[in-house]
Amino acid sequence: MSKVFIDSNIVLYLLDTDLQKQKIAGEIILSNPTLSAQVLTEVANVCKRKFKYSKDEVLNLWADLLSDCQQIPTNSSTFHKAIQLVNRYKFQLFDALIVASALEANCNTLYSEDMQHQMVVEKQLTIVNPFL
Repeated sequence: MSKVFIDSNIVLYLLDTDLQKQKIAGEIILSNPTLSAQVLTEVANVCKRKFKYSKDEVLNLWADLLSDCQQIPTNSSTFHKAIQLVNRYKFQLFDALIVASALEANCNTLYSEDMQHQMVVEKQLTIVNPFL
């Protein structure tokens, strides 16, 4: 059974004016994917800054995401794994944390628009851009 992790850009496309990307993102969210605190924080930051969400709107979005998605904690082992990933795969820092979280959650697929499409990490996780 495939286990899916989502990057913040997938969540943000739920709010996009591009209806095709919004539909794809919605279908991914309906599959009960996994996300991390980092994803929730990045989403809140963009919603506050770009979409001018109020604090209550961000809290409501978080509550919806937490009911629709699995959430994995970020801890010191996540950061150690991210360090290894940066050194091995040359990921950007925040991308490495996302990938480390996906690996710790034993996911097979990471949906992200920001990383190399079809890249396989640690023979376990395939990065997929669902908008291609």
